[in-house]
Amino acid sequence: MLLQLQKISLAHPLDTTGTSLVLTELILPRNAIQAKRAFLDVDLKKGQRSLARAPFYEKALLKEKVEGRFGLKVSVTRPLQANALGSLLRQLAATAIESTADGFKPLSSLLASNPVTMSLLPDLIGEAGAQLADRVADDTPVFIAMGGLDLDSETLQSGGLVVPLKLTESVKDYGDLKLSERRDKRKRAGKTLRSGTKIGEVVLQLEA
Repeated sequence: MLLQLQKISLAHPLDTTGTSLVLTELILPRNAIQAKRAFLDVDLKKGQRSLARAPFYEKALLKEKVEGRFGLKVSVTRPLQANALGSLLRQLAATAIESTADGFKPLSSLLASNPVTMSLLPDLIGEAGAQLADRVADDTPVFIAMGGLDLDSETLQSGGLVVPLKLTESVKDYGDLKLSERRDKRKRAGKTLRSGTKIGEVVLQLEA
């Protein structure tokens, strides 16, 4: 089974421009294998991105043998700017994940204390690789939305899979108010979107 990322769509108030980290997990794909994970960074514009025409290396997620029933889970962060993304990666690297092509050294030393630029992000994600994904717990609070599907290898068919995304925590929606306006109108204008509210979807291409 081959999985590729085709599209991400996030609704308001997550429909901002930035880079979202996407964690894709196969839960118990076969006996003795608890999970297989892929960690990918995706640039979004106003919460949207289509990768239908992107090259394979930019959208490939997992190529894995599956047996019987298994789960598919997708988790995403809110779109982040370079400085916030660098802070998040340093947070994930705090456990001293190590992986380089020439040998082992802490990922945190690659990030150091300088802000991460967008041009460095693909290399940093590559350095962390599967080790970073393996260290991310299911309840890690950095992921603002999650979704999943129950699948069975006996009934898998090639085609598109739509994974609805739901909020993992409650967030405030201020509509089109500017930051300065929010301070004055926070109490009466703010709308709370509760945990579990559908906030978007991820479309995956499956080749059975």
